[in-house]
Amino acid sequence: MTQKTSVHIKPCNIGQSEAHNQRTKEYLAHINASKIYVRQDLIPLNQSWLSEQQEQMNLQQYYDAIGRMVKEKTGRAMQTKERERVNKKTGKVIKFAGCTPLREGVVVCKEDTTMEQLKHFSDLCQQRFGITALQIHIHKDEGHYQDPQDTASWRPNYHAHIIWDWMNHNTGKSYKLDADDISTLQDLAAEALGMDRGVSKSETNKQHLERNDFIVAKQKREVEEAKAKKAELEKENKAKAQQSEALDKEIEQKQQKANRENGNAILSGLANLAGKGKYAQLEAENIEMKKQVAQIPQVVAQQVESLTSTYKEEIAKEQKRADFWLEECNKQERIYKGLLTKSKNREENLKLELQQRDQTIETMKAGLTDFLSQFTAIWQNAIKAVIQFARDTRAQFFTFSQASAVNDFLTTESHDRRSGADILITFTRPFLNMFEHEKGKVEINNVVDNFDWYNERQKLKQQEEVRNRPRFRR
Repeated sequence: MTQKTSVHIKPCNIGQSEAHNQRTKEYLAHINASKIYVRQDLIPLNQSWLSEQQEQMNLQQYYDAIGRMVKEKTGRAMQTKERERVNKKTGKVIKFAGCTPLREGVVVCKEDTTMEQLKHFSDLCQQRFGITALQIHIHKDEGHYQDPQDTASWRPNYHAHIIWDWMNHNTGKSYKLDADDISTLQDLAAEALGMDRGVSKSETNKQHLERNDFIVAKQKREVEEAKAKKAELEKENKAKAQQSEALDKEIEQKQQKANRENGNAILSGLANLAGKGKYAQLEAENIEMKKQVAQIPQVVAQQVESLTSTYKEEIAKEQKRADFWLEECNKQERIYKGLLTKSKNREENLKLELQQRDQTIETMKAGLTDFLSQFTAIWQNAIKAVIQFARDTRAQFFTFSQASAVNDFLTTESHDRRSGADILITFTRPFLNMFEHEKGKVEINNVVDNFDWYNERQKLKQQEEVRNRPRFRR
């Protein structure tokens, strides 16, 4: 029977991906065996491949390089957070997913799947969708024991991890794959690996389960199957008991019949002496029947004993298996409850820390506002211009007046424009969140390097206004 394959794709966890895929010492020392079980004696069977495109960079460095590429191509910082926009006409809130430039796919494999097959699959994906494989890792050391006490019950989980660059480096935008594209990607995987394609999600309506959730669901399913098999065996044993009871009744009836016929033997003999010729025939039939009746209890007893022994052994095996999986399910439930309790405690602590941080920030803002009020008008105008621009979600560049305020500060209040920019960036930080501060920082540096661009932009705007101004004839 041909094995089935599937590909599950999600955003790459840059902080853990390389440690997990390369089996670093730190990762193996702190691995959570309840979620991922790795046999270290099988680690040498794993294989890895790295693309030349990644060069000597790790994933974090490559991610940062993509951010710089996006800024260069689009003029804007890479948007990694989910955004919301309200339709002013309908009032409907539209959500825009953040950019995920690196994504990781887990591919179900066979024991003999080769790196060449996975590279071929990656090439097909690049030709069809544009996405580029940076790393491929084949894992043959993961799995689980059906019975922890039995080493022969090991069930391997053969799979491969593929790290994809999901960005178009010509446009600075990410590739968009819809449900049909992902379905086609599954077809390409089955073709490249010589495996059957898994049943489409649109047909099964099933959600993807992470590895530990899948194992728990499988264990619960096996427990239910064991219970069903146990019920079937009990039903079969009940039927056999009824059959045995029916045989006992039949034996009893034949014994009673034999006794009646034996009691009438004297009368039959007299009837034979009187010329009745049926006695000999009846006597022969009676003897044969006695032999059959004598053998029935022994045969039935042997059958019942054999069936009872087999039934007891099967019930004992299934009961032991059911008890094991029930205990495993209870263990997983206890683990989940512990994690849930920790999560709630952590959430409460985090809320308290955030409240304390917000109070501190408000205190700092009040102090800074009072402090800034003592600055000159040039200082205040520059800081207000940066804050106003950074908080305006629609603004992409400084207005001319905002750029002029910043330039006046750099020219008048600072001997060195670069040092002045650093001071202005520092003083605006407490009033802005991380993304607003980064947005303001970029424009401040643009004024330092190229204030003439804002002048040219203002002149073009004024010329455009003059051209569009209505003319009156005398």
